[in-house]
Amino acid sequence: MVKHPRRRPLRGLLLPLLASTSVASAATTLVDSSGALTKSLLPSDGGLVALLSSPDTPSPFPASSAVTADDGVISAPGASLEESPGPLARGIGAAAAGSVAGAVVLAGVTQADVEVGLDMTRHGRTLAELFAAALRTGKKDGPTSLVIAVQSEGEGGVDAAEVEEQIDEVFDGVAAMFGVEDELGDHFAVTSTLVKGSEDVVKVMNAAKSSAKSSKPLPTAFGDVYKQIVAAGDDADPTPVAEAILACTDAYSRASRSCRAKIASWKHRVSRNLLVPKFGTLADDLLERTLDLFDRDTMAAAGLPRAGEQRLLIRKKLQDRTNGILKRLFDEQMGVLEKTTLKRFQGALLRKMDKDADAAQFFDANAEALRAAAFAFDAKASSLEVPALSLTKAKAVQEMNGKLNNALTTFPDSPAAKIKSMKNVEKAASKKKDPTEGSVDIALDVVAMIRPDGFGNLQGFAGYQLGPHSVTVGVHNDADDPGVISQFGGVRPPFLRVQPKLKLDVEL
Repeated sequence: MVKHPRRRPLRGLLLPLLASTSVASAATTLVDSSGALTKSLLPSDGGLVALLSSPDTPSPFPASSAVTADDGVISAPGASLEESPGPLARGIGAAAAGSVAGAVVLAGVTQADVEVGLDMTRHGRTLAELFAAALRTGKKDGPTSLVIAVQSEGEGGVDAAEVEEQIDEVFDGVAAMFGVEDELGDHFAVTSTLVKGSEDVVKVMNAAKSSAKSSKPLPTAFGDVYKQIVAAGDDADPTPVAEAILACTDAYSRASRSCRAKIASWKHRVSRNLLVPKFGTLADDLLERTLDLFDRDTMAAAGLPRAGEQRLLIRKKLQDRTNGILKRLFDEQMGVLEKTTLKRFQGALLRKMDKDADAAQFFDANAEALRAAAFAFDAKASSLEVPALSLTKAKAVQEMNGKLNNALTTFPDSPAAKIKSMKNVEKAASKKKDPTEGSVDIALDVVAMIRPDGFGNLQGFAGYQLGPHSVTVGVHNDADDPGVISQFGGVRPPFLRVQPKLKLDVEL
């Protein structure tokens, strides 16, 4: 993993951030390497793309030490973490270019940068300047496309959700410093893509140009924005209030990064359909520890008039972000637990099919399995509860009981049950009988009928079986019934009638 110098992320990123934005494009050099504005007019054809490179980072994208415009692309160097003189090292040229462009491509981002956290890298400082400029300019008609080009020489991919989350944190820190409630999506539509060579570079730039076609900045837009950002940096408030606000943004970044590092391992488990052991307790402790860390680092700002209000706003953003991540993890784990519980319950029903041949007794025989599955789900769901966030198991348990009952009632007609039944039939049909010796079996069945006087209002049967032999006796008081008498030719039926039956079974 590439090691980056550990600095106070947003303090270094945001000290120069009290300024504005909007960008444009023109051919040749707009700002030289010293930061001097040489040409402020842009071409009038519109459709500008800002390509923000990373100083001293090998990249398949072209790099530039000055702000130049050529063929609808404004190339600008991003910020540097070193305390280099000049506005370009602060990312002001990149911020001005990105402000007037219809699409922005951030190049030079490595997978190591994503692992460390973009807010800890030079890209975080570049994005912070860009976001500050966007907040000063105000919302456009629609969000500007922001493409994060992550370069890699290996086979690994890029976690788009992780990249967007890190960029969202940088934006929230800047928005908190400005004291606004804007969201990242109000200004930028973030996408990330993996770049491995020149072919990928062409695809990214063509897509960016397509999304930037509707953008037509004024010819003087770039020069105006650049001057505003430089002036805002020069006029930055050096008072203790400004220092306290920046300290709050630093604390937000540290607390968020610490929280994100712990949550990353939980996300990895959940992505493999595994539950986080004692998630409820751990999540509650993580939330409390994250907020305590922020409170400890920002205690000095609480007593300052304007800084105290900003501190509360930043703290609320940190709490809401952490709560949102924990809630998503809770919902995902409940979904995993539901799937595994239903799968195991259906497996138990399949195993009992061999034992419970009588379909009439199927539901009674599996009631215990249903109760066991419901109890197991309830017990595991209890470990996921986070009462502090109102994340409880009540609704999930109720829905799970309904799904288990539905699974039991529909199981005999389910594809798995039908396949199992067909296999059992095929197995029984294909089973070969073992050869037996020749034998002769004799059995005697005796059936007796007693018919006393009466008109058929009493009838009953009794039977007894001893080995292969059986005796059956019936009683029916219908001897006086005219219908019965007519069947016997006008005479009463016999009081007792015995029918012996001899069965002979011969195997050779």
